[in-house]
Amino acid sequence: MTNSKSDDRRQFLLNELKRIGYKPNENESLANKSLYDLEMLVITAKCERGNDIETYNVRMEIEEEAE
Repeated sequence: MTNSKSDDRRQFLLNELKRIGYKPNENESLANKSLYDLEMLVITAKCERGNDIETYNVRMEIEEEAE
């Protein structure tokens, strides 16, 4: 089950990987990766480049909206 927030997040992460120049190896398909795996790839790639990292937690956002 997917929702628009997870779809939006997936697209953002894929765009972010492209923006920072991440090149998947030939056996790696980013389309089949989980949201968690994509988050970890972005964090790792940014750490290697020394960029600030912005974390995102949908569950926290949903809880904030419920209050």
